[in-house]
Amino acid sequence: MPVKQPSPRFRSMTALLGGSLLAICILWSGWLFFYQPGGPYLSPSTLLSGLVATPTANQPIAPLLAQGITLRSTEQKPALSQQQAVEIAKRLEPDAASKAKSTSARYALLTYPMTNTPATHPDWDNVEVWMIWYQQIPQSVGDTSFDSSIPPRSYHDLYVFLDANSGQELFSLLA
Repeated sequence: MPVKQPSPRFRSMTALLGGSLLAICILWSGWLFFYQPGGPYLSPSTLLSGLVATPTANQPIAPLLAQGITLRSTEQKPALSQQQAVEIAKRLEPDAASKAKSTSARYALLTYPMTNTPATHPDWDNVEVWMIWYQQIPQSVGDTSFDSSIPPRSYHDLYVFLDANSGQELFSLLA
């Protein structure tokens, strides 16, 4: 039994429809990736970097906020560079530095009021600090040595606070 061939007119119509749909998809994808309403055209790297939320010095970080720690940005220049601060923190916390999935450093003004009696730390108010944040440090599932009230998970974060002028460690916080 012979197979009936589609007519040339049908083939040209489907080719035209398919090409039109492909062109619309390409234009729509380009608009999604490269155009920012109300602004200039973006490169893909600029667009993708905006999709990942990176806390700035003024954005609260939940574990810090829970401890009463606030960070504010400052225009002052630190005595230590970011690279020096990261190197000092790496020497202080070599295990965290080597195992963390990512590390970030922020220069900010730290406010950490003394609220406990007896005092567990000095009353810090607008102290220039480098906060080195070691993120997603793997830990064993049964390890609750840092806080047994928190349900076990496979990773934790470590915040190391250094005096931005002397490089001295002020404190560190495991979360």
